Amino acid sequence: MTLTSDEITKIREVISNTDKTLEETDSGSHYQNTYTYFYVPKDFGSAATTTDDTGLGAVLRLGGYSDLEEPENANLGKSQGSLHAVQSEVYPTQHISDETSAKAHQNAPGKQTNGENNEVIKRQGILMACDGRVLLRSGEKIYVHAADQIHVQSDENIALVTVNGSIDSTSGDKFTVKATKKVSVRSGVGDPDTYTARGVNNSGDKGIEIIANDGNSDVYIEGNSLFLQVNGTSTADITEDNSTIMRADNFEDIWGHNTSIFRGTFFELYFGAGLSYRAAASLNVATALDVNIGLFDVGITGVEMTKTILEVKSSMFKSKNVAVEAETTATRARSDAVCVGSTATKAESEVVTASIGNVKSLIAFWEAKIASTAQI
Repeated sequence: MTLTSDEITKIREVISNTDKTLEETDSGSHYQNTYTYFYVPKDFGSAATTTDDTGLGAVLRLGGYSDLEEPENANLGKSQGSLHAVQSEVYPTQHISDETSAKAHQNAPGKQTNGENNEVIKRQGILMACDGRVLLRSGEKIYVHAADQIHVQSDENIALVTVNGSIDSTSGDKFTVKATKKVSVRSGVGDPDTYTARGVNNSGDKGIEIIANDGNSDVYIEGNSLFLQVNGTSTADITEDNSTIMRADNFEDIWGHNTSIFRGTFFELYFGAGLSYRAAASLNVATALDVNIGLFDVGITGVEMTKTILEVKSSMFKSKNVAVEAETTATRARSDAVCVGSTATKAESEVVTASIGNVKSLIAFWEAKIASTAQI
């Protein structure tokens, strides 16, 4: 077939159009166009042309948004693009939410900005989407760098695995970890993971658990101050020695019953002055030898009621001011170096048993004697 001169001229005009020109170079293909793409439709349609191709199979678009992404525009005589109807399958969900559905295709390459002298700066982007898998593998390093936000979303699970290396996360601002359900932090996990949670682990489905090497390694927490808010019960089960070093004041406010059980020996030292006040009655029972050694025993007692089986005391110095003292003693032995007592009121009651004579008859005899003497 021979081309006419007019046909050759028209072909040259098409080739010379800078908006549609394809330049073949030694390094690849240079497209002088606003966009170019590779598109594989999901459905090819019944016609032998591309006009009825629909759906997303796979697409790779370079540059600005393409005719595939455009909505219908009757004024310009444009029909809806094959990918506009399935916009939620082509663009990430967060992109549609950030830009709104109406502008999702316009800002898909990047938002237009105004430069110096209000010059409009257009961005050129990359769109890659498919209805299957995206496989990416590198024999060396992979670099991902964004000058703005990076958003990664999965509708199922996300797994980050390093076979031989570590994972480091660094934030220039705050670092937030959120979960709808449980958060678990574990170290020393083997392969396979054979750890079984203890029965006392009541973190449940929405709790937080921190486990160091299946309970065989240490946990270290350091900070300036610590505030612990417990809205329920608190339990500490310690299998070895426990030490608490308080280098400042200590305050405890217990609003309920307090129970302390010592199954071994105990040793206490107080090097400062002390004050103990009890507003209610108390009972102290010692079933073994109770030895108290004091340099001074100074006390002010309102009422003292004691019943002592055996009392042995050796005092260097004792000063006591007693308002009321009532004592009933079976056996009492006391050896005092110095004993100074000041008693406001002391009442002693002893039982006297009279076994010889009749007291009443003696009283009557002496009354009669006095009467006869008075008559004489």
